[in-house]
Amino acid sequence: MDDARLGAATEGFFSGAEGTPIDEAFNLDVAELGRRYRDRTLSPAEVERGLSARIARLDPELGAFTALAGETARAAARQAEAELAAGIDRGPLHGVPVTVKDLCLTRDMPTTAGLRGFADRLPRRDAGVVARLREAGAVLVGKTYTTAGAFVDPAADRPFPRHPWRADLFPGMSSTGAGVAVAAGLCSVAIGTDTGGSIRLPSLCCGVSGFKPTYGRVDAEGVFESAPSLDHVGPIARSVADLAAAMTAIGQGESRHPVVDLAGVRIGVDRHALEQTGSKNRGAIERAVGLFGELGLTTVEVTLPLVAELLAATGRLQAWETAKVHAPWYPAHREDYGPGLAATIERGRAMPAGDVDGFEEVRATYRRQLDALFGVADLIILPVLTIDTPTLDEWDGAMRHADPLGARFTKPFNVTGHPALALPGGFDAEGLPLGFQLVGRPADEALLLGAGIAFQQASDWHRGPPRALS
Repeated sequence: MDDARLGAATEGFFSGAEGTPIDEAFNLDVAELGRRYRDRTLSPAEVERGLSARIARLDPELGAFTALAGETARAAARQAEAELAAGIDRGPLHGVPVTVKDLCLTRDMPTTAGLRGFADRLPRRDAGVVARLREAGAVLVGKTYTTAGAFVDPAADRPFPRHPWRADLFPGMSSTGAGVAVAAGLCSVAIGTDTGGSIRLPSLCCGVSGFKPTYGRVDAEGVFESAPSLDHVGPIARSVADLAAAMTAIGQGESRHPVVDLAGVRIGVDRHALEQTGSKNRGAIERAVGLFGELGLTTVEVTLPLVAELLAATGRLQAWETAKVHAPWYPAHREDYGPGLAATIERGRAMPAGDVDGFEEVRATYRRQLDALFGVADLIILPVLTIDTPTLDEWDGAMRHADPLGARFTKPFNVTGHPALALPGGFDAEGLPLGFQLVGRPADEALLLGAGIAFQQASDWHRGPPRALS
C-alpha cells in the first residue's frame, strides 16, 4: 500500500468514520505497525482510539468481545507511546492491540469462562500469558467470547458471535471471539486456547492464521482449564509473521527465528485423509501442496496412524479431567451449565479412576507412530475439518452426532503436544475462506512457522478481508 492510500485510509480510521475500507485501514501487519510507531507516522494512542471507535461500531453486531479494557487500554497505549519516544523498546508487540480469550485471568476485567456463575468474577491478577503480553508492551483492548467452559455450548446470556464473512456461517469454537475479532480487524493478535482444535477451527472458518504451539510452550497458569492434559494456549492473527511476533512475547524458553531456507524440506501428504474432508478444503490443500513444491519443498506420501483407539481413550480422559476441573461448582450450580458440558462432566463423575489408567500407554504408542512418520517427513499437511465450513444450522445438526467435524485431524496433536498451524488456503466460488493445517515436530516451531511465512509470502489469501461487515 502506498503512503497516499495509507494516509487516506488511516484518516478515516482514526476518526472512526463510517465506511472506512477494512482492507485499507486494518491491513497493517505487526511489523509494519511497529515500523510506523517507531518512525512516528502512527502512534499507539491514535491506534487505540481508532480501534475503540471501530469496536463500538462493529462489535454490537459481531459479538466478539465479552469485556473491553477501556481506560486501562488507553493508559497502556499512552505508556507505549511515551516509552517508544524515549527509546525504550519492548519488542515487536510494543503498542500493538491484542485481546485474550475469556478464560485468561485479568486483573482489570472479569473472567467468566462463558459460565453464568462467573459473570462477576474479577480475579485481580493476570494469567501468565497476560502478564507476558503486558511486559512486552502490548495494549490489551479486551477479552473475547468463549463457549461455555470452552466446550460446545454457547456462553451463558450471550448470543453466539456472528461470522464476519457471512452471517449464517459457523465461525468456529471455542476461541470464537478471537477468530472473529482478528478477521474483522478488531485487534492485531488474539490469544486463544486449543484443547481439541479450538484455535485451528475458528482460524479456518474465519479465514485467519492460528497457531497451537508445542504443549507447554505458552504458560497456561491462570487460564481456566478444560482438560489440563490437552490444553494449549496460542495466538490467532492475520498472518503467520504476526503469529511468530506474538510467540517471541508469550513463548517460554528460547525463541528461534523462523526457518527461511526450505530447500529439501519434506512435506507429508496423506491421500486417504484428504478424501475425508470437504471437496472445497480438499482443493485448497491440493493447491497448497503445489505451491509448497514451487517453494522447494519435496512432497512425500505418508499414512497417519489410526486414531480410533486414541480418540476413545482421550474422550474418557477429557471427561474425567473436566469433571475434576468443575468439581468446585458442579453439581452445586448445575443450572449454570449447558447440556453438552454437563453431559461430559456427568460422564467423568461416573467414571472410576481406573478407566483412564491405560491412557498414557495409548498416548505413548501414538507418539511412537508419529515419530516414525516424522522420520520420512518434516511437516504434515492435513485438513482441519472432515467437512467444509458448515452453516450454523448445519453445525447445530452435526452436533447431534459423534465426532461430526473431524476431531480426528485436530485432537491427536493435543494429545501428543505436536505444534500445528492453521493457514488460509484460498476462497471458494462464493468468495468464502478455505484452509488447512500444517503439523510439525515437537519444539521444532521454527520450521513450521518458517514454512507458513514462506507460503504467505507467495500467496495473498491471508490478506482477503471479510466483505460482509456492515
